[in-house]
Amino acid sequence: MIRYIARRVALAIPVLLGILFITFILNRLIPGDPCRAMLGEKATDEVCDAFFKRYGLDQPPVIQFGYYLGRVVTGDLGDSMRFGRPVTQMLMERLPVTIELALLSLLVATIFGVILGVIAAYWQNSPVDVFTMIFANLGVSIPVFVLGLLSAYLFAVVLKDTPFALPPSGRLTAGVRVQPIAVAWGMPDLGGPARGLLDFLSQMYVINGLLTWNWRLFADAARHLILPVLVLSTIPMSVIARMTRSSLLEVMSLDYMRTARAKGLNESNVVFRHAMRNALLPVVTVVGLSLGGLLSGAVLTETIFGLTGVGRTMFDAISSRDYGVIQGFTLVIAFTYVVVNLLVDISYAILDPRIRLG
Repeated sequence: MIRYIARRVALAIPVLLGILFITFILNRLIPGDPCRAMLGEKATDEVCDAFFKRYGLDQPPVIQFGYYLGRVVTGDLGDSMRFGRPVTQMLMERLPVTIELALLSLLVATIFGVILGVIAAYWQNSPVDVFTMIFANLGVSIPVFVLGLLSAYLFAVVLKDTPFALPPSGRLTAGVRVQPIAVAWGMPDLGGPARGLLDFLSQMYVINGLLTWNWRLFADAARHLILPVLVLSTIPMSVIARMTRSSLLEVMSLDYMRTARAKGLNESNVVFRHAMRNALLPVVTVVGLSLGGLLSGAVLTETIFGLTGVGRTMFDAISSRDYGVIQGFTLVIAFTYVVVNLLVDISYAILDPRIRLG
């Protein structure tokens, strides 16, 4: 197992380098230049010449890439051309929003997707199965921006001043207090990586509220996340439901399932004790890929609901040709995909003891 993990990590290095190089090239192929995209009418030739020299854009692309790669190796993702701030610092501010949104969406999608898939497979070809699959197909078919705008209109306008009203944007209601976890735990002088981790978790308001026993913060943050989570989880929930149904039906038709029924086991024991574990292998793959997709594809959800996370920051960076932010955020998302795929492969051996990772 350890050798397998080490080999996968070693193979991930050229993958990340390739993604970094492709992102670097694609950034330079985007029409226009960052100076005129950011400064507009103020972008005179003299100003742009100074701008290019300041950020090294007057050098050949090969030299630019080599210089940037050298900084990445040391952990420096560069600076934002638009804001003049380190990309790493921006990541620490924007990434918690997206991680919180993605993890909660994946949790909702996985729980309800697996339940719907099991129900559809258990009552195959019944009205329950048909209704469940119609719901799943609708979830895949409706675009995120349409579902987001419709849900915001329904819960913020139509149901306004009712117990079912939900906030259409933002993360917290004005006046709700947010306290760093280290301060709430009585460790204001804590430093090092532990303080960095606690500060990172402090930006996830739902987790912050749980760890600091601030139930007002927890309830308000959770209430603001209901609509974004429901909208973002709809597509992966539908995919997981369909995959669970098809995988479970395939496993239930195998010989050992007929043997389990012949031994006198009732259908619920056959499904949950014998079929589910083998049927979950392809479902785990879909769940892992969904997490990477949620982290990288939350731009529409974050834009609709006014959440300043990785997706919205990436969109703004591409619009303004902010090369440092695009490359840094893309590298982090690619690294997330690599880690998630590794965890999925390891989970195969846990779910199915017949699989051995050498």
